[in-house]
Amino acid sequence: MRASDPLARIPYLGSGLGYRRQIRDAIRAATDEIDFLEIVTEQFMGSTDKDGELAEICERFTVIPHGVGLSIGSAAPLDSDYLERVRRVSDRTGCPYYSEHLALTQVPGIDIGHLSPLWFTEPALACTIRNVRRVQDLLGKPLVLENVTYQFDIPEAQMSQAEFFGRLVDATDCGILLDVTNLHINSVNHHFDPIAFLAEMPVERIVQIHLAGGFWSDGILVDGHSEQVHPEVWELLAHLTGLVDLRGSILEHDDNFPDDPGVLFQQVARAREMISRGRARVQA
Repeated sequence: MRASDPLARIPYLGSGLGYRRQIRDAIRAATDEIDFLEIVTEQFMGSTDKDGELAEICERFTVIPHGVGLSIGSAAPLDSDYLERVRRVSDRTGCPYYSEHLALTQVPGIDIGHLSPLWFTEPALACTIRNVRRVQDLLGKPLVLENVTYQFDIPEAQMSQAEFFGRLVDATDCGILLDVTNLHINSVNHHFDPIAFLAEMPVERIVQIHLAGGFWSDGILVDGHSEQVHPEVWELLAHLTGLVDLRGSILEHDDNFPDDPGVLFQQVARAREMISRGRARVQA
């Protein structure tokens, strides 16, 4: 990574947790166990009644906003009002980068209502490059994009997801948020080798990772954010830490919260230890 690369200026953040109000008190009491927090941007948009809560979080922790509604792959221009609200949250947190999903959430006149995978074509890539550049210019910081789960491959793609990511980061200097659980889930549901997938990805552009636990439903592995991280995901992370100097890890847990929040903090600590060992190897 060259010195002028905007990703090179991103500091090491450590291991953290997705901020969820259901465990707010436990998070407040665990400043020694959580290196940084990830907030869902949309929860702090709009009215100013959440400003105090956001300010309190930022006083205690380094905070990275993570959006779910940008629709970075949309062919239509991005919503200017939405982008201004994103910028406000980004500025208030002082985050070194902003993260979102490589996905569609809107098409003209329709809110899809979920994170839909992109069609990996030349026109889609051109639109995504245009949108990433606009967001980064507005925010004045790198955009870091996450791989999503998908129920089926969109047919007639002109390139693989890994090639799409590679060409996108080359054109924009954006980064990657690798959701290790999403990669595992996709590899199980669509029968491919996740290690081979990583070999094709521009892993040097991975800034942060996500970890979570899912569940089985009708023979499909679902990204539920509701269970402990699966052993296979830890194994995949162990491989990844030998490839790239990760800046941070976030454990996502949105449902089925354990009675003892320490179960979550133990997973945060495990990720921290693995990333620290990997950084020592990669930097040696």
